[in-house]
Amino acid sequence: MKTIASLSDQEKLLEAFRAHLLRTQGLAPRTCAARVFYVRGFLERRRRSKRQGLILQELAPEDLLNYVLERSAQDSPCRLQVLASALRSFARFLQLSRSSPRALAAALPRIASRGRSSLPDYLAPERLEVLLGSIDTSTVCGQRNYAIILCLARLGLRAAEVAALTLEQIQWRASVISLGAGKGRRERQLPLPQDVGRAIADYLRQRKSPGNARRVFCAVDTGKGLCSAAISQVVRRALQRAGIQTPRPGAHLLRRTLASHLVQRGVSLKAVADLLGHRCLDTTRLYANVDHAMLREVSRPWPKEFTR
Repeated sequence: MKTIASLSDQEKLLEAFRAHLLRTQGLAPRTCAARVFYVRGFLERRRRSKRQGLILQELAPEDLLNYVLERSAQDSPCRLQVLASALRSFARFLQLSRSSPRALAAALPRIASRGRSSLPDYLAPERLEVLLGSIDTSTVCGQRNYAIILCLARLGLRAAEVAALTLEQIQWRASVISLGAGKGRRERQLPLPQDVGRAIADYLRQRKSPGNARRVFCAVDTGKGLCSAAISQVVRRALQRAGIQTPRPGAHLLRRTLASHLVQRGVSLKAVADLLGHRCLDTTRLYANVDHAMLREVSRPWPKEFTR
């Protein structure tokens, strides 16, 4: 399609873009939907400014860059990062499908934000133990929260994976948890550590029969399964009660913590990526913090002949 003259033309293009992201790029459906959402906003903005329709071959690099600059007046840096990533994907799609002869993706530089300009935050081992020790496991709610935090801290699960965990995914005799295709569209099996298995079993024995009996983690009062936002809320409240302050509290903090601890112990990035379900090692490097103690050991003073 060369020209977008109507909403139907636009939706046909977006559907082709969605199929490209899903089948060719192998992205998760939620990621595909997010990128299509941002590209739709760009197309609608450009189409409204063109009386005779938007001609894709006439798209120039400055069109993409100016749209991002226009959105910067109201969007946060993190949102702009997602927008720029979506537009870069769309530009590459246009070039591959020969809808545009230009390499438009290079027009959008990477956008810095405080979240990516510094090393990722994580909990030191002693602070993680303080967090686990602060949870009151004398109640069903406390047992559930303790099991949730162990799943995040020992297995590096995403909040959505913990929320969607079912009894069928836990193989008690083999001590294995089977996870379906998640954000990275990779199915994987993880060993079930003894303390995690014991915490889950203790909680399951004490909870009342929930409305959704196959879900592992449910609300204590209603029995409904927890969502990913509720999982992160459990972590935030536990951090607050433990007196632990961190720039980005939530479930992902414990995932970053596990990745950082493993890398600092000498575990390869490939092994950490397999555990976390990453498709690309560059993603794993963002979670793995620098071992400052190791850097101090290998650092050497500046040669004397070059000192002044």
